[in-house]
Amino acid sequence: MKSIIRVVSILSAGLILMAGCSAGTGGRSTEYGISYTDITEQAGIKFKHEKAQFDSKGDNIMPWLQSTGAGVAAGDYDGDGLMDLYFISSKANSMNALYHNNGDGTFTDVAPKLGLADVNREAVSETALWIDYDNSGHPSLFIGKWGGPSQLFHNNGDGTFTDVSEKSGVSKYIGNYAKAISLDYNRDGFLDIYLGGYFHEKNNLFHLTTTKIMHNDFEKARNGGKNVMLRNNGDGTFTDVADELGVEDRGWTLATAAGDLNNDGWPDLYNANDFGPDVLYLNEEGKRFKRVIQPRGIGDDTYKGMNADFADVFHDGNLAIYVTNVSKSRYILEGNQLWHPNAQGQYVDRAEEMGINLAGFSWGARFFDADNSGNFSLMVTNGFISAGKQRDYWFDLGTLATTPGTIVEDMKNWPAFGDKSLSGYEKKRLFWNNGKTFKDIAQETGITFDSDSRGVAAVDLWNRGVLDLVFANQGAQPKVYKTTNTTNHNWIKLELTGTTPSNREAVGARVTFEVKGVKTVMERDGGNSHGAQSEPRLHFGLGDAAQADKITIRWPSGRLQELTQVKANQILKVTEPDGPVPAAGAK
Repeated sequence: MKSIIRVVSILSAGLILMAGCSAGTGGRSTEYGISYTDITEQAGIKFKHEKAQFDSKGDNIMPWLQSTGAGVAAGDYDGDGLMDLYFISSKANSMNALYHNNGDGTFTDVAPKLGLADVNREAVSETALWIDYDNSGHPSLFIGKWGGPSQLFHNNGDGTFTDVSEKSGVSKYIGNYAKAISLDYNRDGFLDIYLGGYFHEKNNLFHLTTTKIMHNDFEKARNGGKNVMLRNNGDGTFTDVADELGVEDRGWTLATAAGDLNNDGWPDLYNANDFGPDVLYLNEEGKRFKRVIQPRGIGDDTYKGMNADFADVFHDGNLAIYVTNVSKSRYILEGNQLWHPNAQGQYVDRAEEMGINLAGFSWGARFFDADNSGNFSLMVTNGFISAGKQRDYWFDLGTLATTPGTIVEDMKNWPAFGDKSLSGYEKKRLFWNNGKTFKDIAQETGITFDSDSRGVAAVDLWNRGVLDLVFANQGAQPKVYKTTNTTNHNWIKLELTGTTPSNREAVGARVTFEVKGVKTVMERDGGNSHGAQSEPRLHFGLGDAAQADKITIRWPSGRLQELTQVKANQILKVTEPDGPVPAAGAK
């Protein structure tokens, strides 16, 4: 089968010069062969996430109400081959920022001139997503809001954007959306948008008519915002079909993720829900989704779900699901979860066994190949509210949750927060995968900050063949960490382009890498994990192998393509070839 393959060299003199000049000494050389240097300031990134200030009826617990919203989305908006960074802010009249990657180690905020900065007026930003919804080859920008209509900015392909929120119909759907992802749930070739609702959509936090806006249970709450599936109609408009598909989940969704979890060729959904059961939906050939509940297992938890991300951690072709929760010694030890299907198809939590269950008050997390070994490491952000170091709200929260007769849904019954912290000043966790288990090496490798983080994007900022890390932090500046890799491990990066009937971004494409007899699956996702969207290209480490023996691509259309003896250390642009499309239901 013929394929269109373009090899992009990374050995340009400009990039070599840039890498040499900006390597820095902030990272720490370690036995792991990787280290990280904080280059935020020298890169020219001056942005600060500003917290929302809501209706004064919630003043007693305002720090809690305003604890979400920091986010970053990585994407190449202008097609120059370098990943740019969009940061969101949540305070009314504060500015978002789009940092254009200059390719020399610096960034320039171009959001004001592109009309993408002043977007927090009647509603404020809570989630951002790059999405090529019209298959133009240029990613547009969706911004999910609280307090009013969300927005969609069409990328015109000439370095400008047009606000098409009303024209596209997305502004009709008003809620409190904590997360947006893209997927082609019905495989019609047009990317849909799935939104996770948090506070109930009837509650505008800027103009409250009641104080009964909180979760009605700490373990089984189902009074959250309605999730929305915006079906792409293929003509530039969207329609909510969540109810007819059965994915209108009323849990307090903080993160949602899409991927083919049962290997049937159709994208499934996992919702990480705060204060109650997460939800796994299996896609029934684009017609409807079926909820999966396993007693004492997946879909039957009482935890505080905050993140969902997938990876073939065990190299068995099955995507494991990493969900973050809350853990605090003396108060609550839920532990994060790593759901992995056993031989009978039942999901088993293997997080404790693998050493990745305890990471504090965890938020966004992302699987990525940290050292180009071919194994997926895991970056976990954490920290809730950092305020007075001598005062802790955990005791007040415990009293609230355990006092009989207290109506926790009514925030006037909550003790005043004041200047108290709640799991503040937490150190981030980088769980390095050695092929057998995980070990936290964040402090040893230079990731030492303790801001309240919400999301982390893994992105190769300068096409060097290593994944850098960008953190979105609540009420603070972001952190950009440049990676130094001294392992001499090799790598391959795939930039996929789908053709009809696939979506052009190839979201949902499933790629199997075969290296020295080991097979590993990766999927091109549409923004999985809380608070961040990582780069769209698939980055895979080869260890000491000089090539990938075989790369098999199952495109969203179902077409299969095989590449053999693919040389290491290149960015490979692969366009889906023409050919017959398998019948619906074929794997």
